[in-house]
Amino acid sequence: MFDHPGRSPFARPELPEPLALLAGRSRPVSTLAGEDLLPVLPPFAELLGHPGVRRGSTVVVAGTDVPGGTSLLLALLAGPSREGAWCALVGASDLGLAAAAELGVVLSRLLLVPDPGPRPAQVAGALLDGCDLVCVRTPTALGAPDVRRLAARARERRTVLVVVTGRLPLPAARRGARSGWPDAPDVRLEVTAGRFSGPGQGDGRVTAHLVEVTAARRRGAPGELRRWLWLPGPDGGVALAGAGVPPSEAGTAADRLARAR
Repeated sequence: MFDHPGRSPFARPELPEPLALLAGRSRPVSTLAGEDLLPVLPPFAELLGHPGVRRGSTVVVAGTDVPGGTSLLLALLAGPSREGAWCALVGASDLGLAAAAELGVVLSRLLLVPDPGPRPAQVAGALLDGCDLVCVRTPTALGAPDVRRLAARARERRTVLVVVTGRLPLPAARRGARSGWPDAPDVRLEVTAGRFSGPGQGDGRVTAHLVEVTAARRRGAPGELRRWLWLPGPDGGVALAGAGVPPSEAGTAADRLARAR
């Protein structure tokens, strides 16, 4: 696939030896019967257009620097890890493992590389060989050659590639700009509004978090799909809020996030 002389830009020797061994041994067969899909939690089925995320696809999760963004990412990882899939997270040095477990991520199926060094794309490319899903979050956007090679490797290895980006300024978001990814991904998910629930007027313990998620798919339904999700709900689970979100509350949350931008 690569026409570079010598070693591939994603050569596995760049990984520390324990990670290289795991990357070479960790892939299970974890797909839905009759389909090349990694299972996801039920609330994501409508957003993705399938009961799973398609192997070889690229998913951009944007807005992880706003409340609810990291929870959205962890909830996306929960489904595959529950079904025995190996997931890798590259560059998330501030990830809270307790929060990941509470949202359903099986930690024994999660491989963490908090500091991938100066070449995160190379580390991620090696992990694509041995994991079902690889998530990359870096402080700066990856260069176009790196992301295109990663996407090509994900398609070749039938691995899901998740690229995590920050929130765009509102004018750029309205123009349809895409942060951290030079081409249209297969799926783009973004938290666009949210509100917390709990006793008191901002001085009580948070018991639930309701977020609006915008999904854009390259194939399937045109335009954007917006749904409200509990991340988590009052019962601690991840669920669609359905039509029960009062428009006044949704509008207030959206206005609050727009002002923050």
